[in-house]
Amino acid sequence: MSAPIPPAYLGHLAAATGPDPASVRDFWAPDGVLEFPYAGSVGSAGRLDGVDAIVGYFDGLRTFRDWSFEAMRAWKIEGSEEYVLETHGSAVIIATGARYEQDYIVRFGLTPDGRLAWMREFWDPTRA
Repeated sequence: MSAPIPPAYLGHLAAATGPDPASVRDFWAPDGVLEFPYAGSVGSAGRLDGVDAIVGYFDGLRTFRDWSFEAMRAWKIEGSEEYVLETHGSAVIIATGARYEQDYIVRFGLTPDGRLAWMREFWDPTRA
């Protein structure tokens, strides 16, 4: 059965794809870790350690606009503050005006105060 999506994840997503990516900081623990296991195949960062690195990554990622996410569902892992989430994201590639379509699977954990402690985001690098 799906679970409510934690506010920290929704806030992170809105900040990362919105006009003020520095506000990503509001949703992460200072020592948070963000991993993109398939990113190495397209020459992107595979692991970001600490909130400053996470903010810097999203502040420099201005290749897309008009993000939207649909069919978002989350499942809480019993007995933990960990979740698995899936969604479909759509955006426009700024350089070409072409549509970008991507399916995401995300696993993340929360700190006791509800911030993101760690996240692993899985996506298909051949769609980039």
